[in-house]
Amino acid sequence: MNKIQNIAVYLGSSGRCRPVFKQTAKELGQLIAQKNKTLVYGGMDAGLMGIVANNALSGGAKVIGFIPINLKDSQRAHANLTRTVFVNSLWERKLEMFRHMDAAIILAGGYGTADELFEVLYWAHLGRHTKPMVLIKTDGYYEHMIAFMNTLPDLPRKHLIIVDTLKEAFDALDKLEAPPIDNTLNTYPNFEEIILQKTDEPFIITEASVKDTYILTTALGLKQLQKHERSIGILNTNGQYDLFLKWVEHAQKETFLTKYCCQLYSVGSTMEELVESLKHQPKIKIDLANDKWGINEKQDFCNVE
Repeated sequence: MNKIQNIAVYLGSSGRCRPVFKQTAKELGQLIAQKNKTLVYGGMDAGLMGIVANNALSGGAKVIGFIPINLKDSQRAHANLTRTVFVNSLWERKLEMFRHMDAAIILAGGYGTADELFEVLYWAHLGRHTKPMVLIKTDGYYEHMIAFMNTLPDLPRKHLIIVDTLKEAFDALDKLEAPPIDNTLNTYPNFEEIILQKTDEPFIITEASVKDTYILTTALGLKQLQKHERSIGILNTNGQYDLFLKWVEHAQKETFLTKYCCQLYSVGSTMEELVESLKHQPKIKIDLANDKWGINEKQDFCNVE
């Protein structure tokens, strides 16, 4: 039996979350080492990402980090990994992490973590892979997100494992065989080029599906990083995005999103209402290095124009 060996971990870079989330990241790193697994992750030494990597390394595990080349000299890049792979973009980082993993474990995080989760779920829905994804609830953090996902018609349920504890996660993975790598698939669909088009046209999501939520979370994550300035709108005609929006609110309370991240989009119950709201969507500048990663918690590092 080809056991699952390489485990990708998707989680937040927040340094200000409650101790329960930091403890979960610490225990995950320790368990990866104890079970002789290899950690695959985003290569940073910030927030929960740093905690899981440092604890895996301390236990003797191999840790492979993927970092965009423009962050090579950043103080947030982890300097002591088993292997560091520099890639050309954030998209390539996600793709290479996916290619190197046998399974993914998802801990608490913000837009970037949700983007990674829905991206892999979308690819599974398309039949591009059968790699398992294990979502850890951790003190009810994903309660609203799980309820939202259960409403989506294209959710690939057989590839998504939802558990309360890390022990349950590894018990589930121990029963599974690592899916074979399909080298014939050289590309996986993504929507970054569409999102990053040079246009002032707003970006509007009208349907609730894995695909559309993947597009939405990617757009929000890229806007958070100031990769584009397009207005983002959610047409919530029948309340189909209510549960997702409740998760966003909860993520902000838990500091995985800043309060300004919740102003990156507009919501309307009709197209007319949404279009009017988009006209007044503020331009947000977010200094994630300070506001989110926790260098100085006493200052306000975000400006609204």
